[in-house]
Amino acid sequence: MSDELSEDFAPDALEAAGALRQYPDPGYIWPSDPRTLAALEKWRDHKVGVIIHWGIFSHIGQDGSWSLHRQRLGGFTDPPEDWTGSDEEYHSWYCDQARSFTGEDFNAEEWASACAKAGMRYLVFTTKHHDGYAMYDTDFSNFKSTSEEAGLGRDIVREMFDAFRAHNLETGVYFSKADWNHPGYWDRARTITDRYHNFDIETHPAKWDSFVRYTHNQIDELLRNYGKVNVLWLDAGWVREPDEPIDIDQIAEHARELQPDILVVDREVHGANENYRTPEQEVPEDIRLYPWESCITMTRGWCSMRPEEPIKPMRHIISNLLAIVSRGGNYLIGIGPDAQGRMSSWIKRGLEELGRFLEVNGEGIYSTRPWTDIDQVSGEEGWSWYATQPKDDDQRVFFFGMPPASSADEAAELSIEEVTFAPGGLAPTWLEVPGKVSQARILGSSEPVVVENREGSTRLVIPQTDLRYAIGLELTFSA
Repeated sequence: MSDELSEDFAPDALEAAGALRQYPDPGYIWPSDPRTLAALEKWRDHKVGVIIHWGIFSHIGQDGSWSLHRQRLGGFTDPPEDWTGSDEEYHSWYCDQARSFTGEDFNAEEWASACAKAGMRYLVFTTKHHDGYAMYDTDFSNFKSTSEEAGLGRDIVREMFDAFRAHNLETGVYFSKADWNHPGYWDRARTITDRYHNFDIETHPAKWDSFVRYTHNQIDELLRNYGKVNVLWLDAGWVREPDEPIDIDQIAEHARELQPDILVVDREVHGANENYRTPEQEVPEDIRLYPWESCITMTRGWCSMRPEEPIKPMRHIISNLLAIVSRGGNYLIGIGPDAQGRMSSWIKRGLEELGRFLEVNGEGIYSTRPWTDIDQVSGEEGWSWYATQPKDDDQRVFFFGMPPASSADEAAELSIEEVTFAPGGLAPTWLEVPGKVSQARILGSSEPVVVENREGSTRLVIPQTDLRYAIGLELTFSA
């Protein structure tokens, strides 16, 4: 299996999630509140979470609410290819699809159970995306899943939170600060050209204030009426001072009044209200000692656009996991139901594979921190090595090795299933680490490791195993 993703999985060029990066970065700002710091430390121990997108966009076969976006940038910013009407007509048609969006096969328990078995520790769910459609029972809009006119007729957020909590997963609220249906953000009587508000805020302060109050009220509902919420995950990073002031300080303060242990993530708006950072569809190249999380899709996009939505090769997913955790981050894996609310068999199997990997290797993943001497490690050519250590034990280090990928020619001979799911069996290899190792074992295998102590280093001779995707080692160093 080649490490090059096919075009089917290549991410869109659009910076869909966040700010446009024209703002200065003050650097990560650690919280001063002891409760926030404690919650952050606990969150960093989780390592693996899931973000689930579902909404009207799924129903119409679009990857997110970005098809309401007025700039045509390709991918999920464009309406369906056969659409011939105006942007205004498309917007009205899109909103009307809430009537036929029934999600008749959606079962929150199915998703919660599969994610729990996959080894995930927390959920972030799209309570409201940029289109303004609330997947919960809001009192401030009738554009919601519980409306009498809605095909769903259900409080999806409540179902999801109840199901995931029953499996001991923590819950996070995804909420878009932008709302392309609220007249105080997008005035549809005026020209709309891009993602931003379309009127002068200083000239029409009452209109903008109506949007700000609406936003605060909806966040209040979510944090007041849906049990314990661990993360307030705020998207639409362009909604920020000074261009689109939303009074984020008040949002964060009020959130902690309602939920004292909550983490507030005003994502891509770097500052005191971004308790952890969230690079999207990418893995940082270096170790970062502040809290961060890579949100990356398991499928091509954020939701399933067909009943049997394929996933990226498991080798790629496992590689992401090891790279992210060894560099100090959490891995937030993006999946979503199809139009009817079903989980594709590919996603289901991918979650099962991830669960089996974490069942074997989880002790070197959860509650760990980066091992910073990884640049002093050498190994067999083509192998990639990652390292973690328990946060309270500096004598033990976990190493994870991935063999070289198949060549392009070899990969071309494989079936889609063989490309996606690797067979068992890893070749023998070796690893040399700095310092003296007193004990070494392979996670999930009884095969012995030969330990050869040298001057200032230790060479480990690792036998062939029947493990899949990567080999995990636990090394104990002499004091």
